[in-house]
Amino acid sequence: MSSIKSGKIVFASGKTGDYDLWSVDLASGRTAQLTRGTFWNDKPKWSPDGRSIVFTSNRAGMGQEIFCVDADGQNTRQLTSLGRWADSPAFSPDGSRIAYVSNQSGDNDIWLMNADGSNATQVTDHPASDTHARFTPDGNGLLFSSDRGDDSDIWHIDLSSGHKTQLNEDRGWDISPTPSPDGTLIAFCSDRQQTPNPEDTREDRDKDIWLMAADGSMAVRLTANQGADFAPAWSPDGNAILYTANEPGADSHLRVIDVSAVRAAFATRDQAAIDAAASRVRPEKVSYDRSGMKADIGGERTSTWVTRLLPESWVAGLYPAGHFGKERNADWVGA
Repeated sequence: MSSIKSGKIVFASGKTGDYDLWSVDLASGRTAQLTRGTFWNDKPKWSPDGRSIVFTSNRAGMGQEIFCVDADGQNTRQLTSLGRWADSPAFSPDGSRIAYVSNQSGDNDIWLMNADGSNATQVTDHPASDTHARFTPDGNGLLFSSDRGDDSDIWHIDLSSGHKTQLNEDRGWDISPTPSPDGTLIAFCSDRQQTPNPEDTREDRDKDIWLMAADGSMAVRLTANQGADFAPAWSPDGNAILYTANEPGADSHLRVIDVSAVRAAFATRDQAAIDAAASRVRPEKVSYDRSGMKADIGGERTSTWVTRLLPESWVAGLYPAGHFGKERNADWVGA
């Protein structure tokens, strides 16, 4: 697969739970550690030009804020100072704005700010939880997930008019909508394939990577891993999808799938052809030098200001086996 050998990826990895940011040059497999210290650094996203990375961190103390760092790990700057919770930042296609999620007004809503952190503007205002905002490739809209119904579905908002469109309405939780570079397809994470627990509709179930047309039609499942597949990210050429695979006992979480044939099938708008192409998708591990990550053992397991007050033995029991020390939430940019 040619896509996997070009460009750079960035992800979070935490051997002892502190979670730092790392980048990998896919052509050479060389890694670079971008953040250090006993802080929680997660959910990195490249700027369109690949020169900087926006991410979330608890390094400021109370709450979780949004930060930005240069691609070489230098010049870290804080973009929000809410003292609450900010999450899932993502640049606009022209790099001038950042979409993010925050509970600063009470509920989890979508916000926009300039790339330097100025001019924060609330985009959604709803008692439900609006999360995982991503710009459409034309920069005129946002995709986001929201549990405005019984579960979470994917929505689109036109930034000029404010008009919101629900793109799907299916059983289960559909989250992390991520548009393809050409805007014709949306990759997302869903647990709709699992039978829900009627006594707990929010129960954490197996999740897989799905794909649908930009209008929400012709959805198809791409992965069937025994564990949570999440955080899809497109290759710059749109022919592959990178994601986190929470496979029990796996040494690395990052996987990639070639979706070029599935893209071609979507162009026919034939559901049978789409299903057939998706059935032939096979995940591959992303290969890189992990020695630096394995040697990073100086961190502390700290996730929030609350857990930092608890004994280490208690905190360890709050997370499932294998939660720490695995790469996750990767993003991909061109060379």
